[in-house]
Amino acid sequence: MLCLFKRKKKKKEEEIHFQKNGSLLLEELIASSGGTYNPICTFSSHQILQATNNFDWNYIISEDRFVWYRGSIQNRPVLIKKYQDCSLFDADNFYRDITVSSLMSSHKNVLKILGCCLEFQHPVLVCEYPENGALNCIKRARDGAARPFPWNARLKIAKEIAEAVTYLHTEFPRTIIHRDLKLANIFLDQNMTAKLSSFSLSVLIPEGESSVNDMVCRTSSYIEPEYLNTGLVTENVDIYSLGIIMLILLTGKSEYTSEVAVYLPVLPVYVGKLLGKGLLTKMIDPSLLESVSGNISDHVRMQMEAFIELAFRCVRFGPGEDELHMIDVAKELKKIEKHA
Repeated sequence: MLCLFKRKKKKKEEEIHFQKNGSLLLEELIASSGGTYNPICTFSSHQILQATNNFDWNYIISEDRFVWYRGSIQNRPVLIKKYQDCSLFDADNFYRDITVSSLMSSHKNVLKILGCCLEFQHPVLVCEYPENGALNCIKRARDGAARPFPWNARLKIAKEIAEAVTYLHTEFPRTIIHRDLKLANIFLDQNMTAKLSSFSLSVLIPEGESSVNDMVCRTSSYIEPEYLNTGLVTENVDIYSLGIIMLILLTGKSEYTSEVAVYLPVLPVYVGKLLGKGLLTKMIDPSLLESVSGNISDHVRMQMEAFIELAFRCVRFGPGEDELHMIDVAKELKKIEKHA
């Protein structure tokens, strides 16, 4: 009798969560997409619990304000995203995460959402499975057993993320700002193709406007200065974050090292000083030098120098720089990649 009572209680809670989450998701879909959106598949709580072995910590592949679990549903490998109550910002919008992920799923450099489960307190997302995991986990692996991470792969990742964010900024009636660009939100598939994820902090700019005020969310150690000081969300928020990501990709310095608290805010200064002294090899990730026996070819050197210059423009390191748009960054990275 006790077991029957518990099952009925659990079923009732799931129905309440489903109705509440379903209603709020529908509101967000209408508000964010203008009423035109793709159908979203729903999974049961039983399927999610079975896929993750009741959210077994052994199934975790990455953690942030949310936990990513590997799993399998209907014999298909999937990545399952569950939010953590203790780590959330007031601005975290689970329903916007689902909505924008759905709107962006047709882009090859976005982690494709397969559906969601609405039977938990917070919605749980089900996405395609990226075989090479999160970029921050790859950057953390320095034990000699890590997969090779050559220069051309790093350049390709920067270009692909710029293209995905350009799509986010330009393809919808209202500009959408990601606001949470960082290594942990970039995944890599079996071909090392970059997949952008996590849109719960994304902001929609009103039509005809170029900015909107919102609360400041410190989700990483690098935040665009104007947004940090004023709460003004513009396209520059994403451009600045991408610039820092580019410098991290080149230098190998990670947001998860012990020096992060003092290092990342002055990363452009550090790189600028070495570049000014002609010490390119002193600033790049040592593993890049190891892969070429310490010798950088002329065309790779030119690529790296152009890459650094573009990163500096993204973080507005040099005074009097012309204002950039993400589409400009994507085009420049494509030109740099082709220079071989």
